[in-house]
Amino acid sequence: MSTVVAAESLGYASARERVLAAALPLPAEEVPLAQARGRALRHPVVAPHDLPPFRNASMDGVALRASDTARASAASPLTLAVAGEIAAGSEVPAALAPGTCVWIMTGAMLPAGADAVVPIEELESTGPGESEGVRLAAAARHGQNVREAGADARAGERVLEVGRELSPHDLAVLAAVGVARPSVGRAPRVVALSTGDELLDVEAPLRPGAIRDSNLPMLISLLDESGARTVAADRLGDDPVAVAARIERALGEADVVITLGGVSAGRHDPVKLGIGRLPGIALWRVAMKPGRPQAFGAPGGRLFFGLPGNPASVACVFEALVRPALRKLQGFATLDRPRLTAKAARAIESRTGRTDFVRVILEARGGAWWASEAGSQVSGHVLPQSRAHALLVVPEASERLAAGEEAEALLLRWPDPA
Repeated sequence: MSTVVAAESLGYASARERVLAAALPLPAEEVPLAQARGRALRHPVVAPHDLPPFRNASMDGVALRASDTARASAASPLTLAVAGEIAAGSEVPAALAPGTCVWIMTGAMLPAGADAVVPIEELESTGPGESEGVRLAAAARHGQNVREAGADARAGERVLEVGRELSPHDLAVLAAVGVARPSVGRAPRVVALSTGDELLDVEAPLRPGAIRDSNLPMLISLLDESGARTVAADRLGDDPVAVAARIERALGEADVVITLGGVSAGRHDPVKLGIGRLPGIALWRVAMKPGRPQAFGAPGGRLFFGLPGNPASVACVFEALVRPALRKLQGFATLDRPRLTAKAARAIESRTGRTDFVRVILEARGGAWWASEAGSQVSGHVLPQSRAHALLVVPEASERLAAGEEAEALLLRWPDPA
């Protein structure tokens, strides 16, 4: 016999605080550099040497002493003898004698005494062989086309901070300082369970009273986008005993278990009826729209999220609570999507005491972002979420946003350029 757990009512801020308090970062792991993009850096990276590690040429040309060219002009060109050539990757070159120059390639180490590089395009070569020289029609400047040692970073300088989401450009930094296996957050293992006798596979033909399950593929993609790894994705019926058994087994398989549907006020909601058998999981009524009915717990240190069954509720609760928790598990410093300020294009009704997440389309106009509802905010509709650029957050203290009033928005995707 199933036991119904009484639901606890709480505000969105309290729900988020409790979720994040339970989301303790997972152990770090070292991965090859090629697998580090998008991962959370778990240890600071300090440059073990200067970047660049030596003075080098930023262009192909000749390395010389700028003071030797002070009298060069178009009316009175100056010729310097060429004393040799330095290729990129060469050993430490011999010091440059006064009044001479050397051919030098991009990235090659400057010889002692040289302090400028004049590019090939500004030179005229004279006299091949031992009498080779170059003619200059303008004076060189000290430091011209020279990359100084340590100009990018000094030895001992922190170049990447803990919690950073590693970009392809960060991988270049790691390679430059010799970090072949960075320490990053482990991807949380997630079991996703979709519940409901009415749900069909995407390839199944429709039948009366049934719908295709749009939530499960959406959730799997959201999990992947957030850095998590889905280890199982099952569709279950409305048997609360079977649902409870699968949740219990999933808690032994994964770091996070997420159920879809079955937590509302219905008499046959299987998650609501089944979690009474599972310690450490509570039913919630969160003052947010969409997504009021939920379940949450951290049994044995594993996170359990019971999400509502309507697509908009799944999407909004994921962005508001699940995604931040998944990113905290990985050790990211930034938990949410980018935030921006937008103005309501038309009045948006809400209710005091509830945080609303409104699916909106963004338009840049007059130096500001303007937000218009992306369609009906009915939580069972899927198209508004597909069209939305952002979730406009109407604060708990507001009963409405007036036209032109500003609010914070969680950016889901940038609008297409006009």
